[in-house]
Amino acid sequence: MPYLFDLPIYLVALTLVVAIPLGVISAVRRNTFVGHLGTLALGLMLIDVFAVRRRWLRARVCRQARLAVAAGIATLFLLAAPSTRPAAQPPAELRTETVWIPATERAALGGPRQLRLEATLYRPAGSGPSPLLVFNHGSTGRGRSSPKETLTYPDTARFFVERGWTVLMPMRRGRGASDGEYLERYDCDPAVLSAGSDRAVEDLDAVMAFVAVQSWADTTRLVLGGMSRGGLLSLVYASVRQTPARGIINVAGGWTVEPCDQRIGFHERVFGRAGRDLRLPTLWLYAENDRNYSPAAVRSYQAAFARAGGAAELQLFPPIGHDGHILMPRHPDIWGGAVDAYLARIGLTAPAR
Repeated sequence: MPYLFDLPIYLVALTLVVAIPLGVISAVRRNTFVGHLGTLALGLMLIDVFAVRRRWLRARVCRQARLAVAAGIATLFLLAAPSTRPAAQPPAELRTETVWIPATERAALGGPRQLRLEATLYRPAGSGPSPLLVFNHGSTGRGRSSPKETLTYPDTARFFVERGWTVLMPMRRGRGASDGEYLERYDCDPAVLSAGSDRAVEDLDAVMAFVAVQSWADTTRLVLGGMSRGGLLSLVYASVRQTPARGIINVAGGWTVEPCDQRIGFHERVFGRAGRDLRLPTLWLYAENDRNYSPAAVRSYQAAFARAGGAAELQLFPPIGHDGHILMPRHPDIWGGAVDAYLARIGLTAPAR
C-alpha cells in the first residue's frame, strides 16, 4: 500500500525531470529569465513541501526532483548567454514624397477649372528613370473610410520599390487632399456607376499626362494596377485609351458589390467590354474570403473578360484574415510570387536586389 501512495509523488518528480529543462529553454527564448527563476524556486518549494508532508517520500525521488531543478538552473544560465547572432534589421524606410498632378475639370456649365490631384510617390535607390507602377485606389466602402483619407498602400509599394520600381499612387477628385468633388456614387444603377467610372478615367488621364514628362519614369516599362475600384479602373482605362502600359494588375477589382451586381449585371458588361478592347496580358489577384466578391462571382468576371478576347490570369488565394478584400494589398507575402512571375512573363523582370 505505501507504494500505491508513492505513485503521485513519482509522477510529480517525473514531470519536474521532463518539464523544467524544456520550460527553461522556452523561457530563455522568450527572454523571461527572471520569471523562470521564480518557476524554478517554486519547484524546489513543492519538493520540500512533499518531503515534509509525506514522510514516506523516498529520498531517491526527492533527489531526482532536486537534480531536475538544478539541471534547469544550469540550462537557464547557459542559454542566457548573449547570442552572437546579429539582430534582425528593420526594413529600410521608403523614399516617399507627395506630388501634385495638374488636372482640368470641364463642367457642363461654366468654363474649365484647374485642379490639383494629390499623389504619393515612392522611389527606389538611385536617380535615373526606373520602371513605374501607377496604382489606383479603391472606394470608401460606402463610408467605411473617410474620403479625405490619403491611401498609400505601403506594403504594395515596398514590394515594388525593393525590386527597383517607382510607384505612384494618385488620389482621384475629392479623395485625400485632391481638389474637386468625390462623385463616384454607390447607387445600384448602371448609369450612376458608369458615370463614376468615366469620371475616374478622366482623372487617370491627368495622371498619365503627368507621368509622361517625369524624368524618374521609364514609361517604356510601365504597369497599371489598382485595388478594388482601382483594379477595374486600370482594366477599363487601358481598354479605352492609348497607353504605354505593358500590363495590368487587378487587385480585388470591381465597381459595385456582388448583391447589386447580381441585380443589374454591371460587371459582366464592363469586364466584357474591357476584354474586347484590351490586348495586354493581365493579372487578377483575389482572395476566397473577399467581402465584396465570392469566388463564383470572380470567376464569372474573368470568364466575361476572356470570352470577349481578353487575356486574364486569375490567382484566387485562400482566405486572408477577416476580409481578403481589404487585406489583399497588405500581403505581398501571399501574392508576391505570382506578381514576380507575371512581370517576368511580360519582360519586366525585376533587377537583382
